[in-house]
Parts: sequence; structure tokens; C-alpha cells
Amino acid sequence: MNHPASRNPFTPDQIRSVAADVTEGWEERLRALVGIDCGTQNPAGVKRAGDIFAGWMADAGFQVTHLPIEGCAGLWVGRMRGSGQRRIGLLGHCDTVYPDGTAEARPMQRRGHRLVGPGVCDMKGGLLVGLYAVQVLRRLGWEDFGEIRLVVNSEEETGSFHTRNRMIELLSGMDAVYVLEAARANGDIVSARAGVIQLILTAHGRSAHAGVEPEKGANAVVELIDRLQWLRKRAADEETFRINIGTIQGGTQSNVVPDRAEAQVDIRLFHPDAVSRVEALVREVVSRPGISGVRMEADMKQWFPPMIRNTVIERLAALARECAASLGIPLRDTDTGGGSDANWIATQGVPCLDGLGPVGGLDHGPDEYIEPESVVPRTSLLALLMSCTPLANLRKAESDWPSGK
Repeated sequence: MNHPASRNPFTPDQIRSVAADVTEGWEERLRALVGIDCGTQNPAGVKRAGDIFAGWMADAGFQVTHLPIEGCAGLWVGRMRGSGQRRIGLLGHCDTVYPDGTAEARPMQRRGHRLVGPGVCDMKGGLLVGLYAVQVLRRLGWEDFGEIRLVVNSEEETGSFHTRNRMIELLSGMDAVYVLEAARANGDIVSARAGVIQLILTAHGRSAHAGVEPEKGANAVVELIDRLQWLRKRAADEETFRINIGTIQGGTQSNVVPDRAEAQVDIRLFHPDAVSRVEALVREVVSRPGISGVRMEADMKQWFPPMIRNTVIERLAALARECAASLGIPLRDTDTGGGSDANWIATQGVPCLDGLGPVGGLDHGPDEYIEPESVVPRTSLLALLMSCTPLANLRKAESDWPSGK
């Protein structure tokens, strides 16, 4: 079988050698990005980090545009033209989950074989791998593409509510999109992701004196707990989604019948039908009878739809494994319960893989890390994979794809 990777014009040694060359100084660049407070709630900080990265994109040969979008710091779009036909998308984000002050309190540092710091894994290291992979191909003189489009989002950590439509518009026509989130801690890339819904259930009751006139109250806390227990039992046998009751708040003090209670529920989606099933269940939990005088309210926001491993994604993952094997890199693809912007792109039918960044883990915590030794191999892998990406009109030709078996 004549697989795409076997037609690549560059040897693995060439790619590895150039990757080692172009990534020289990557740690200093990463330190500069990590040293900026750029939690999503700080759009000025996110804009600063994005503008710095945009400058590096321009230095690498991209035509860069910043797209302001109300409610966030917008999108940065780098476009590079070639002499071929294939259109390749790279996607990442420059926001983090950390509050202001974290960059100063926890600057990037080496701990043994790890680099630790806020955002090193999620996902500033991945942004650099994407940029360097393009530089590898340019250094090798590869121009067999119509366009490489690198999109950097400013609000992925909060669901991309303001940017998602424009992001989808920018990447829907690609032959493939490679998302630059970090690889799993064991090196796996990601070929399927859970979708994410945030559900807020609120019970509105009526306050009263718990000792003198309890009968005049309507206990919102009790009613909310009853509904959550019912919801948990109903969801226990579900295979298309999973719930986690994360927070419960309500009441003012022990001698007052509480007039309000609220719960936040995280829902992970594993099937295309999961959203409609969740919607039906939420309608049921709100409408079922309960304590007289208590009214239930549900606010359901979909952060990400599920990214389903379909046939095209399976073949793209097989191609990635083949490219990795030619470079001497062991590689598998896996699914994960976390969502990312890959979910939005894959839902549009675009062949999409995630986890193409460096190897890392412990995201969103004080020990978030990447493995520095993975930067050159992952840059090499992404460069080779980009150069082997088939055109959309070849995706129907079985002979142009690995079998995946």
C-alpha cells in the first residue's frame, strides 16, 4: 500500500536535524509567555501574550491579523501561502485558568526532567511546537500546500462562547486541522474528546422563621437536594453522558428556611445523541412535582460538543502513527474526558487530531508541566504529519490512507 508518509520527500534524519536547529531558544520564549498573567478573565493579559506570539508568527513568515471580538481578547490568525493545494489548519489558545498574580508567584522552573509553570502544558508549549513545525518545513523548502492557517484563540478555557463561530468559519475548509494541546502524559495524541455542558440548577423557595413559622416557608435547599438525588439516579446507567455534582450553595443561617439554593453540575458527553438526552432529562428534573412553593430553574450551557472518533479521524490518527514510527517515536491515539476547541472543528466534519503539542500533564494545577525532551520529537512529528496530509478529494481513496489496523 502506498501510504502518504512513504511519499514524504524528507528523511527522518533531515526533519529531526532541522527541528533541533529551529527550536533553539524555545525555552526562553516559553518563559516569556509563562511570565504573563493571562487567565481568560484578564483580556488585557491574554492580548499581551497573543500579541507576543503573533510577532513570532510574523517573523516565521505568516501574514498575521488580530480579529477583535466583543467579550474577549479576540483571535489571532496567521496565514502562509504555498504553491500547492492542500489547506492545513493549526489551532491553539493563549489563555489560561490561573488568577492574576500566579505568573509572579510561580515562575517557570525546572524540576528534574520537567519544566513546571502556569500554562506550560495548557497550552503555551503547544503553540511553540506548532510554530516551529512550520519553520521546519520552510527551512526544508516545502511549499506543497495552498495555505497553512494558524489560529490562536483567547478564551478556550471558558468554552469559546464569543470566538467559536469565527473560529469555525476560519477552519471549516481545511483538509486537516491539528490542535496544539499537549500530548497525554504517556505521549498519546487525542482522537476523541468528551463534550461538556455546564448545568446550573436553582431552587427558588420562600423564607420563614424555622422555629416560629416553618410552615410559611418553602425550603429551597431540601428541594434542590431531592432533585439532585433524582438526577443522579436517573443518570447512573447512562452511557452517552456522565454527570458530576460539583457545588451546592444555599441558605443564610440555620434558623431560617432557605429561599434559594443553587447547584453546579458538570456533564460530559460521549455520543452525538447525548445533548438531546441531557436536554430531555433536565426538562424532566425541572418539571417534576416537589415541595409546594418551590420553583426550579435550569441554565444549561454547552461548552463543547463531543468530538467523535469517526472513520476519517481514525485514518488521520493512523497516518500520525505511521509518521511517528518513521521517526522512531512510539505513538498511540486515545480519547479523553476533557473538551477543547478540537471539538468544535471536528463537529463540522473536518479531519482533526488533538494533542500534537509536547508531552505534559497536571494541567490547571500548581505542578503543571511539560517534558523538555519532547519538544524536538513532537515538532518533528507535526512537521512530517503536515507534509503528508492528503487533500480532501483523496480521503475517499482507500489506497492513500493507512488501514489503521
